[in-house]
Amino acid sequence: ITIGTTDQVVALDPAGSYDNGSLLLEDNLYQFLMNVPAGGKAPAPDAADKCGFSSPTEYTCTLKPGLKFSNGDPLTAEDVVFSFNRINKINDPNGPASLIGNMTKVEAKDASTVVFTLKNPNDQTWPFVLGTSAGPIVDSKVFPADKLLSDDKVVGSGPFMLGSYNKNSLVQLKANPNYTGPNKAKASDITLKYYTESNNLKLDVQSGAIDIAWRSLAPTDVESLSKDSNVKVLTGSGGE
Repeated sequence: ITIGTTDQVVALDPAGSYDNGSLLLEDNLYQFLMNVPAGGKAPAPDAADKCGFSSPTEYTCTLKPGLKFSNGDPLTAEDVVFSFNRINKINDPNGPASLIGNMTKVEAKDASTVVFTLKNPNDQTWPFVLGTSAGPIVDSKVFPADKLLSDDKVVGSGPFMLGSYNKNSLVQLKANPNYTGPNKAKASDITLKYYTESNNLKLDVQSGAIDIAWRSLAPTDVESLSKDSNVKVLTGSGGE
């Protein structure tokens, strides 16, 4: 499947990005403790088996057994702690540190249990925060603790892993055989083609050069394409 987009990627390292273009790839490359399923309204477990408040200011998550990154490294509670702490430590101006401002600390109680201590008690937004740009779990054996990792070297445990990578030009995703979560890949590989002009995106979906045009076409382009018998225009609810 080939997808066309006008979004741009800032960084594939979660500590250095807080934008739609980066998150589209991060959603596929990484796992989150909790995430809102497609079409859903409430967070559901992803890498976590369960999450919930163990006290008014402590939010505890238990990981599913046997989690692995795409390179075969085990995914443990220490990786989760490392992932959240490095976001704060790096505090990149393009990063998501502001999203976890309510977190005072995060600890691994054992290999599969993570406890977040929060400033404000009973923060009902926290499960949603775990599924945002601040939530991807990275491999502590691969990512440096105090600086960003280059895009082509990132490793996650999501449904896909990087194949070829040419930033903001052409990106290939391949199904991750180690993924055991709820969002299994439905295609063996996906190619993303990046456009600077939405008009070119429209022309390529019309000609069949790409299978899907996703973010963003002008309203007039969508109206025009809806009258093309060779193109399907699908609509649904979104977050913006």
